[in-house]
Amino acid sequence: MAVAEIRTIMAPLTNSYVVLPNSAVAEVLAYTVPEPFKASPIWLLGEIAWHGWQVPVISYEQLIDENAGHISTSRARILIIKTLGESTQVNYIGLVIQGLPKLKKVTAESLIEKQTEGLADTLFSEVLIESQVALIPDLASLTHTVEQAAYEN
Repeated sequence: MAVAEIRTIMAPLTNSYVVLPNSAVAEVLAYTVPEPFKASPIWLLGEIAWHGWQVPVISYEQLIDENAGHISTSRARILIIKTLGESTQVNYIGLVIQGLPKLKKVTAESLIEKQTEGLADTLFSEVLIESQVALIPDLASLTHTVEQAAYEN
């Protein structure tokens, strides 16, 4: 029997990785300073224009842990991800990442779930992939949270 593999993108954050299905990633951009919103939480950095869309840019680290501190932009990139929600305003979200993402095939054997209680609403799971801490976002909740913060103030 063949082992089921999922093709993923592991994008570096400051102290961990965010892991997403390859199909959820649209593009990796050089970091540009987003145009700030008038009033927004610290994790919502602003928005950028991308292929005709206004894309909200977030610090996922600050969203899931308000004590994460300042995010460095010296090696930063913006990972454009497709949203899965039914939002009419947020079709893409930009995540600030620290460096270039890497392709990774993940199997059930290579993934170990860490913590299941007390996770942020936008975090589906925290896992270890070959001893590297990785965060799996809840894309529907993330989309809703970003839409609320960006456009429904």
